[in-house]
Amino acid sequence: MRFLPRPSSNAKVAKVSLCASVGLAALMGSQMFTASAQEAEEEADNSQRRLNAVVVEATRRAGTTVQDVPVSVTAFDASLLEDTGVARLNDIEQIAPSVQIAQTESAASGTSISIRGIGTGSNNPGFEPAVGVLIDGVYRTRTGIALSELPELRSIEVLRGPQGTLFGRNTSAGVVSINTAGPQFDPEATLGVSAGNYGMYAAEAMVTGPIADNIATRVDIKYRERDGYIDDVNSGRELNNLNRFLMRGQMLFEEGDASLRVIADYGQTDEDCCIGVNLLQGPTGAAVNTAAAFAGLQGFANARPEDLKVALSPNRDIRDDVEEWGISGEYKNQLGTISLTSITSYRDWQADRAQDVDFSGIDRAYRDGTDITDKVFTQEVRLQDTWGDLDWLVGGFYMNEELGYTDTIRTGSQANLYTDLISAGATANPLVPTGLQLTGSLGPAVPSLFVSLPFDANGDGVPGDPALRIAPGVPAGLPSYFIPGLVDGGGQNSDVFEVKTNAAALFTHNEYMVTDRLTATAGLRLNYEEKEIAYDLTSVAPSCDFFFTADGQSVLQQLGAINALDLALLSCNPAINSEYNGSDSDSFDETNLSGTAKLAYDFTDDFMAYVSYSRGFKSGGYNLDRSGFDSVLFGGNGAQPTDLQFDSETVDSYELGWKSSFNALNATLNGAIFFQDVQDFQENFFTGTNFRVINSDVESYGLELDASIIPADGLTIQGGYAYTKAERQGDVIVPLGNGQNQVLAQGGTQLSLTPEHVLTASGTYLYDISPNLTALFHLNARYNSEHITSAATAGIADNDAYTLVGGRIGLQTADGKWEFSIFGENITDEYYNLASFAVPEQTGTIAVYPGIPTMYGAELKVNF
Repeated sequence: MRFLPRPSSNAKVAKVSLCASVGLAALMGSQMFTASAQEAEEEADNSQRRLNAVVVEATRRAGTTVQDVPVSVTAFDASLLEDTGVARLNDIEQIAPSVQIAQTESAASGTSISIRGIGTGSNNPGFEPAVGVLIDGVYRTRTGIALSELPELRSIEVLRGPQGTLFGRNTSAGVVSINTAGPQFDPEATLGVSAGNYGMYAAEAMVTGPIADNIATRVDIKYRERDGYIDDVNSGRELNNLNRFLMRGQMLFEEGDASLRVIADYGQTDEDCCIGVNLLQGPTGAAVNTAAAFAGLQGFANARPEDLKVALSPNRDIRDDVEEWGISGEYKNQLGTISLTSITSYRDWQADRAQDVDFSGIDRAYRDGTDITDKVFTQEVRLQDTWGDLDWLVGGFYMNEELGYTDTIRTGSQANLYTDLISAGATANPLVPTGLQLTGSLGPAVPSLFVSLPFDANGDGVPGDPALRIAPGVPAGLPSYFIPGLVDGGGQNSDVFEVKTNAAALFTHNEYMVTDRLTATAGLRLNYEEKEIAYDLTSVAPSCDFFFTADGQSVLQQLGAINALDLALLSCNPAINSEYNGSDSDSFDETNLSGTAKLAYDFTDDFMAYVSYSRGFKSGGYNLDRSGFDSVLFGGNGAQPTDLQFDSETVDSYELGWKSSFNALNATLNGAIFFQDVQDFQENFFTGTNFRVINSDVESYGLELDASIIPADGLTIQGGYAYTKAERQGDVIVPLGNGQNQVLAQGGTQLSLTPEHVLTASGTYLYDISPNLTALFHLNARYNSEHITSAATAGIADNDAYTLVGGRIGLQTADGKWEFSIFGENITDEYYNLASFAVPEQTGTIAVYPGIPTMYGAELKVNF
């Protein structure tokens, strides 16, 4: 209930956060909030806020707070989340130091989240996250599915390290649990509007109250729009905008010890997202610029990345649209002394994407109507009770998911022109200064590569045989032999993948008080999963078809003889290779045990230390990408469903942690030292020609500190520090055939997007201007040390150390009737990269996804 009056400063309110310094004594971590306004009202003097008082579900027990649980957990209450401007999952990175969130070419399917350096990043829906995201107890199967606009929040919990016992599935790196505000029996309504730069406008409304003595309802409606901050110099489009709508209804039934909370929601986004800007042009840049100039366009924007300008094909759409809905029911009851919790949900999520996948002003290739659908049913049941010194919990979880993916990477109107420009540039020499072309798009003045080579077409031993056939579609009379070119609108006309997953688990989590101060915890989870894949692939690629003919095989031999097979890949890219056309299916199942064992000792009432072992599990799956197959043309054994399969990932985590409170100082200091051994870490690498899934081994270790303090009435300071080393334990290698290998990442190197040092800080000061008016001053900051943004661009597109700062200044009436504030995000306009990548088919060209520039605005909320 966001619009209850904020606690006044003269009541010693704790509502802030500030980040710790590098010294251990000054390092501060954030965990001191009330779980909701209702809980704040229940406190002793109706206004005193208590450090680390957020009720968390880290152990799935009622009434436990951050300081109670032997888990490395940080929790954020509604007030801090509002002051920091957390409206989407992406935003929590600003206040959670161990969390890293990366967004690439799609907010819907290209966003990944990691904790302690461990996460799964890919634009491929076949990959599932290693960080589990739950919203009101409902597991979300993909990170992007949890990125829609959020309603009013009650709290957010970040559980670090494997949570393979209690939470959903695929939580080998951790859990982010989002809890929203529920229905109230006291009638209330809220209206809010905000406006800001880049044409930002937002409106929200909420109404809650009873419809019967034991039934309360709540309705939230929220709309947000913002212009894009990246300009396309070829079309004038503004890209990376926001356009989001959310409608959510809830009903709460209460009868004695029983309660049922039903939530139904509908959300929609309609955005032109997400764009990478050019950082570095490789040797193919001249061909890009020349081909774009033929159409009167720029191949690359004449700008630095921080200028936020890009050059794209004006005739290709950029969109990232999502429509989703869902319904869930959480039922709680007391069966004698046993607490029963049951959560049932069904969610339907659909995304539609279009994209210029050559990331330039040439019309080389594009995505046109790529669709992702995800229909998920989940059911979880838990029973919990206390028998003497034993607090036991048992439960079961079931999930049925039907994932659909239709990909459409198509070739554009300048696909052949680009191929021939590259070929001509690569083969130019004093004897043939124009170079040689493959498909004939440069006209008869430029000779064919295959006439000039010592090429024996019919095997009669005479090089340069004139009996070469002229490829279909090549104008008659040309004194050259050309391979068939690509077709405008060809490529993947419809690559349809369907994956069905059934997952079931039985789990138990038990806490036993060995003595009054020593507690032992043992948990175990038996996981079973089965996955079935079926696909039907259709691609139009005349060049690929040609290479399977006798003449085509000879061409490949000749290209290989001059180390120019990459030229064949330009006309037969694995993403459109028609060799893989057809239908097939496959399935696999796996059973795995995960769990935890802990000892926690209360040295005093204010200091608890614990040691723990946890094992996490993340299921295997399928790479939903045509380019993941082995090609006969280029040394493989042909397309098989097993080419797409990758192994499950496991994590063994060891942790030494503590929770401490200093009541005389109104302060807390919590921390953890951890070591994690990750086996078969799942990564999706772009090899320069295709996307391959590699399972490798990683070690992650470090230190985390969280603290908070109330040094004066109305002032709270909180913050966090994370030191993380996440290192590969060997080279990541992919075989190229003929006994040759390609090293994609060096062993001993830090994982991408994982700074060694992160500091977060936030602080809030409430000052009573008068008995009826309170002023709010809030500041938050996050410091990231230097780090690489991709293994493929290490040393080129790295982020230097940077700090992001946000803030809010506001006024609020003592009775909570209205609140006005101004706010800012990245107020120092710091430039940084969210991610980077080597652009496909453009050797040496690097692009980056820039972070959000300065955003600011004003907000007015009225409470009735």
